Amino acid sequence: MQKNKYHVLIIGAGPSGLSTALNLQKLGIKDILVIEQYKFPRYKCCAGYITNKTKKYYEKLGLDISKCHYSLIEDFKIYYNLKLKQTIINKFLYTNKQIERTELDYEFYKTAISNNINIKENAKIIKHNLRENELTLSTNETINYDYLVFADGTLGFGSQYQKTSSRNIAMQVTFSSKFKNSINIHFGITQKGYAWVSNYNGTTNVGITDVYNPKNNYNLIFKEFLKKLNISCDLKDLKGSFTPIGTRKGIINKNVYFVGDAAGACDPLTLSGLRYGLKSGEVCAKAITKQNNHIYKRYINILKIKFIIVNIILKIFYLKFILFLIFNVGCRFFSKIISYIFNHFFVGKK
Repeated sequence: MQKNKYHVLIIGAGPSGLSTALNLQKLGIKDILVIEQYKFPRYKCCAGYITNKTKKYYEKLGLDISKCHYSLIEDFKIYYNLKLKQTIINKFLYTNKQIERTELDYEFYKTAISNNINIKENAKIIKHNLRENELTLSTNETINYDYLVFADGTLGFGSQYQKTSSRNIAMQVTFSSKFKNSINIHFGITQKGYAWVSNYNGTTNVGITDVYNPKNNYNLIFKEFLKKLNISCDLKDLKGSFTPIGTRKGIINKNVYFVGDAAGACDPLTLSGLRYGLKSGEVCAKAITKQNNHIYKRYINILKIKFIIVNIILKIFYLKFILFLIFNVGCRFFSKIISYIFNHFFVGKK
């Protein structure tokens, strides 16, 4: 069995994992290996929207967003119980031609490769010896490390070290269509989430999210949503994934870190996780480089407080009478305020 040793070992080549690697490299650490269980380009269940802030963060790390064919869709509509309540002029939310994240993640992967980040694909963790700082891979290799970073999502290998917490479920299907370019967000489809129908240059992406409840039949909910919209498509490619609600442990064993979804770095209300994933990778890299775990613990604690507040807002927002007030009173009499909140609070111009 082949044995290797790296200063920093990163599990997962998604946004948070590659952000960690690229930021470590900027800070002078080059003895890095990123392990990815799939081969790029690989699919990720995500509608792929990015905010202006996220766009700038990717560009800061060397990714030319224009290569991913991202642009604004100005026609942004909000529905409640399938009735149009408001049209917002979208200023800062971008999407690409596939309306999903495959191309974005692939271009970020190529950016990392061009910067000489060492990425091992098609490799899964078989065993982890926490005491010996040692991983055994499906490629019949044993790898030792000084620092280990789990960037493998909500249910990855690293999740065994985290407590089971509430999570959101997301499901989506993408297909060719002749619909007009638009982003349609639907409330009232799921109990504590939203649905969407996004159309861009001949591609349609339909999806739903909800605070996961094992009693719900989400396949049936999805089919009913399509039926109500009179949309017909093949559901054989229907995909689903989970995102965390609330932060998790950021560090264990003094040298094992969690970033992105693995650390719960995802907004529980909007399910926005890309910017948090990229940022968590940056802060984690600083903590490792300076050998100061307090740097990362402080960041996770700030996120924890923020997400506790957001989770309270989420619970209030999805109360039926609050939804009624927002969409039947707020959208009617305070539409400009709602547009401003969307573009400056949820999406952000900076």
